[in-house]
Amino acid sequence: MNDITSANLAAYMTVRELFPAGFELQQFSVSNAIAQGDDTYAETRMSVDGQMVAGYTPSIKTLTIVLEPSSPSIKYFDTLIKAEAANKRKYWVDLSVTYPSTGMIRQYTKGVLKTGKLTPDAQATLQPITYTFDFESVK
Repeated sequence: MNDITSANLAAYMTVRELFPAGFELQQFSVSNAIAQGDDTYAETRMSVDGQMVAGYTPSIKTLTIVLEPSSPSIKYFDTLIKAEAANKRKYWVDLSVTYPSTGMIRQYTKGVLKTGKLTPDAQATLQPITYTFDFESVK
């Protein structure tokens, strides 16, 4: 089967200290629901005698999530943002994303909310809100 739909993906997030039971992410933006940034698999450089050297270095895994402004999941992100500001600390986040069309499951662990906002842009209609997370690992 050559099914590549993303309309049936499912994503669940836990914030250990705020939402230990987790919550489902709902109402993704149609144009860009979830996007993982490119990983860096090697550190490379050229030696003075013209030979390339390379080495493995672990890298942060960046994930972008875009939700419609009517998403019931936004209240969880708002609570996270406000708790971090009030307590002047970060809360660890884990995320599980299932892609039924391909059978792929990705587990993102030990992450933090890096960017986002509390208010959607008001244009002709309220615009989707973009959040970015950095994770230590993805499996």
